[in-house]
Amino acid sequence: MTGWIIFGSILLILIILFAQSIRVKLIYEKGAEVTVKILCFTLYRTPLDPKTAEKRKRKKAKKAEQQRKKDEKQRKKDEKQRQKAEITDKSGSEKADEAPDSAPETADSGKADKKSGHKVGKQSKKPKMKLSADMIMDYVRSASPPIKRLFKKIRIRDVYIDWLVGSDDAAKTALKYGGLCSAIYSAQEFLTTYLDTRIGEINIEADFGAEKDDIFVYLTMKLRISTLLGVALWLGVRVLKTYLKYNSKPKPAKKRKNNVKARPAASR
Repeated sequence: MTGWIIFGSILLILIILFAQSIRVKLIYEKGAEVTVKILCFTLYRTPLDPKTAEKRKRKKAKKAEQQRKKDEKQRKKDEKQRQKAEITDKSGSEKADEAPDSAPETADSGKADKKSGHKVGKQSKKPKMKLSADMIMDYVRSASPPIKRLFKKIRIRDVYIDWLVGSDDAAKTALKYGGLCSAIYSAQEFLTTYLDTRIGEINIEADFGAEKDDIFVYLTMKLRISTLLGVALWLGVRVLKTYLKYNSKPKPAKKRKNNVKARPAASR
């Protein structure tokens, strides 16, 4: 009974976890701020808050100091080994000076040495897989359905854009304002048509007296963990099938046995 309770508790925790969403919050105002969270846990944040930045700075400095000490220790060890090698070489050269000169090697002995030497055979290189247009298109077709599903399941919420266009020239401001309106409203049409998007408010104005733009952007994106894992598994299976299609070795053809029986000899 206790085992079933533990199993049920673990299963319940996994179901609750997979039902949660990865939340990405983007804020742009005098710089980009990105936060990625699951439940109350922050997976990624930029820029870092002062406390976290200070901790990372201290940790980095500590790691650099440890590496410096390690390199210094290795340098001393290498220096000792070099000194030992020099002493060994000196003692070996003194013994060689005392020993009689050896007879010159003959041509036959040289040939024998060459014969006795081990020849390193050439390693067989694996044939490189050549990319072709058909192969690339098969990979693209394999990856397209999972990626499309992934984008369709992303939920974009609370989109607020407040953009005050300005520049040092009125003509530039007018041109910038027109191009910006065309780009942002075209992006809005695309997002609301093909993705699950809810636009809060978009306000674009031109200020011919301002010398630069004043921008404020806020949006949140959500994606369920179960959807992300399912799409990743689906994508992996499809890509693996395409890989095996081009890399699997063909099976050797089986030799057919000759089952023709010999005819009995004719009776006389």
